[in-house]
Amino acid sequence: MLRQRAAREWLAQYRAGPQRPLSVLVIGIRDLKQINDRLGRADGDVLIRKVGNAIRQFASTEIAHVKFVARLPGREFLIAIGAHREAAESCAEQLIMLLSGDFGSDTAPLHISARIGIASAGANESGPELLDRAGQALSLAYGRKGKRFIVAEFQRTATTEFNAALDANLRDAIDNHKITIMLQPQFAVADGHLVGAEALARWHHPNLGEIGAAALFAAADRCDLREELSHAIQQQAINIASHWPAALDSLRLSVNLGAEELTSDYVARLMALLKISEFPPDRLTLELTEESLVRDVKLASAILDQLRAQKIRIALDDFGTGYSSLAYLKDLPLDYLKIDKGMTPDISGTSRDRIVLRAIIAMAKALGLMIIAEGVEKEDELTMLRAEECDYFQGFLRSPALSAADFEKFALRSN
Repeated sequence: MLRQRAAREWLAQYRAGPQRPLSVLVIGIRDLKQINDRLGRADGDVLIRKVGNAIRQFASTEIAHVKFVARLPGREFLIAIGAHREAAESCAEQLIMLLSGDFGSDTAPLHISARIGIASAGANESGPELLDRAGQALSLAYGRKGKRFIVAEFQRTATTEFNAALDANLRDAIDNHKITIMLQPQFAVADGHLVGAEALARWHHPNLGEIGAAALFAAADRCDLREELSHAIQQQAINIASHWPAALDSLRLSVNLGAEELTSDYVARLMALLKISEFPPDRLTLELTEESLVRDVKLASAILDQLRAQKIRIALDDFGTGYSSLAYLKDLPLDYLKIDKGMTPDISGTSRDRIVLRAIIAMAKALGLMIIAEGVEKEDELTMLRAEECDYFQGFLRSPALSAADFEKFALRSN
């Protein structure tokens, strides 16, 4: 059985064609949470291993043209077969029967309920797109009564064409340094002086045009290249900042970081990068989005503590767009709170809007955090932020994102 990463790498290399049929089945155990709650996680893990062994045995003996079987996170498994939809549906029916058996012991029977999402490759569809469609079908199957597997219909749209082209070329773009860095200037609210810049990734694709960070990281997630993409961006941004002239040695650099990257060796790798570039750690800020922290707050907190011990500062980015904002403020070691650009206009909006935003600022201040407002575009927004004692801002009011060379010129003029 392949590991998740190996399976995603295989799919990242796949391109659909008339002679290359491919169907993927994502298999999930619908009632695993209830089993864990009732019997304990240890018994749940035993059950998952039994299910995995049954699926692997079935695939090796009963499925023709099987490409691989893989374990996905949590309660799910993946089978890829070189066949069209009809064969995939037949496999799903057999798997549903197989996984309806008793997976307990002689003294404690244990029956489970499986669900399956199926997707068969359409014209020019990429492997990551195919897996994404099957995953969406499984999500639907979890909520359906009676129907235990769902087939995702293929519809070629401008979005799927765009994603397929992006997925196909992303690894090459990373390996050959085709992704560039733009720098978004950041300013002090009190007096408007330049304090630093946030590094933003851009890819000027010859056919697709300019690709922003959101689309790049979405493609990286589909292709399991998030860590590689993020490392390339951080490395390039830190290298740029390390070559700023001495007149700019008071400026800070902010780079984005996903919680997926907060592994046991991340701190050592980042510190090695900073040492090679000779960029001071105390001028670096790492920005984490709320969404990226949902999975494991305790792990994130422990590693962030290690980073802060190296004098690196931590910002919680896009505050107000996630679901666990208050828990993050309470549990994570933070230095900055970044107010999402979608909320900044509220400072000059209705009285209710202003009350919410003022409460966020007051709460952050009470926790000893500095506040950065994103997306400031109007003078009255800045005036209100100044009245509320917000610390820093960024946005089109003072400057859009700039190329590395243009930022250096802008910074020298500003300072």
